[in-house]
Amino acid sequence: MPRLSVLLQNNHYDILTQSQEDLHFEGVYATDLLSTAIKHMKPDMALITMISSNSTLNLALMLDFNLIILTKDAEVSDSFIQKAIIEEITLVKTDYLTHEVIVDMVKRGIL
Repeated sequence: MPRLSVLLQNNHYDILTQSQEDLHFEGVYATDLLSTAIKHMKPDMALITMISSNSTLNLALMLDFNLIILTKDAEVSDSFIQKAIIEEITLVKTDYLTHEVIVDMVKRGIL
């Protein structure tokens, strides 16, 4: 099972919220269409997206996942980070594009 701590060993990733423990996730789903995530995500997956809105956090709560990886073009507000902290959702920001995150994870054996 992939671990957040392994992902963060690459300096292209920055954690925006504090994870309370060494977070594990079971695969990833990458999309910028949150409606498709509703159909395809399973609990404990990580979402890779550039959408940093309350809808993304609400989706995480609804589908029971707690790791969101925000890609290069995501603009992240302080209020978004604060809501994620309150809801215990871990946010990670990267300068990679979505496909580069997946390639990185495969190359490093995370996926």
